[in-house]
Amino acid sequence: MLHHDIFMKNIKNALIIFLFYPLVVIAATINPPGAAARYERYIAVDDACGWPQITVLPDGTLSCLLWPHPLHGFTEGAAECWNSTDGGRHWVKTGVPVPYTPTKNRMNVAAGLAADGSYLALISGWDMRMPLGWRPDPLSANTTKNSYKDASTLSPVPARSNDGGRTWKQFAAIDAQQPSGQGIIPFGRIAPLNDGTIGVMMYRDEVAFFTSADAGLSWKKRGQLSHDRTFNETAWLTLANGDLFAASRSYGKGNGGAHSASDGAVGQHLEAYRSTDGGLTWKAEGPLTLPMQHPADLTRLPDGRILLSYGVRNAGDWGINVRIGDATARFWSAPSRLVDLEGSTDEPTVARPHRDGGYPSTVVLADGTLVTAYYSRGVPAHQRYHVGVIRWTLPAIEKSPLSP
Repeated sequence: MLHHDIFMKNIKNALIIFLFYPLVVIAATINPPGAAARYERYIAVDDACGWPQITVLPDGTLSCLLWPHPLHGFTEGAAECWNSTDGGRHWVKTGVPVPYTPTKNRMNVAAGLAADGSYLALISGWDMRMPLGWRPDPLSANTTKNSYKDASTLSPVPARSNDGGRTWKQFAAIDAQQPSGQGIIPFGRIAPLNDGTIGVMMYRDEVAFFTSADAGLSWKKRGQLSHDRTFNETAWLTLANGDLFAASRSYGKGNGGAHSASDGAVGQHLEAYRSTDGGLTWKAEGPLTLPMQHPADLTRLPDGRILLSYGVRNAGDWGINVRIGDATARFWSAPSRLVDLEGSTDEPTVARPHRDGGYPSTVVLADGTLVTAYYSRGVPAHQRYHVGVIRWTLPAIEKSPLSP
């Protein structure tokens, strides 16, 4: 049961978003995962904080880029590539797209395929990192708060693999320094566009859409979604009608942003954006989630509908939710719980445990099976950081008069 004060704060935050919720919601329900034809849950990579990003390679292999250490990027290290040849049940480390150098890490990733099928990654990170293997003092409240205080964001390095993520070639770092003097951070999926280029979202002081005309060797800014540190991690995809649709995480006051609830509580949520000109200009369309429900992943389903998966970090409620949108991403189902993270902590007996988890990434296999990767700081049955995987199928969604 939630404490009364926490419960009321969640209600206030929910009302703030709901009162300004312009997106049409389909009056429909999605059956719970237990009613689906398939629902398999696995610990894919143990002792890994995660931020997984899955890509389906041309031969059907699943490849996931992830941060392999059980802490929130405080140390040196590099994101790794892990592959699965059995649809996500078992995973094996195959390579490192961008190696790290001493006192730095390479932990922030975007990944996907070029039009020719080559595997692409963009990876940034941070300087002033602790030595590899360092662990924070659980009795010190300042360790995590001060870890990034004076550190700088490293510019992203492009990398490409032509052998399924086993070996990688790195290219010159992207020169996209932000007004603050920091490097820009890639996020989410790299994917082809209808004009023959490939696109990716990056953020720091702004959220910007970048494209590459040379299969990922170099990147140029094409358009901007937001500025002045109002939004950050942003998922995107191309809709059947050619529009580009994005779900962007708002900054809260607690992490230096402009968005917060009126009582000072962090008000981070997902906001919908759309471009009708190939990413040159973007228009906000309103919230997709309630506060503290972020970040997003967007997946186009075989029937053209859009799957939105996202983390839920509300007090007393940690998990992965999904919503289903129609092919235009204008009509949406109510949220449904995909994964219960049961508090997402490796300190279940501590009075005020540290919590961490979310960041889903979903792909569709050739047989229609959905595979969703996420990370969790721990659940009661497995009290360590881990990357988890769900193999599932989507039950039928009820139609609504609101749907087209």
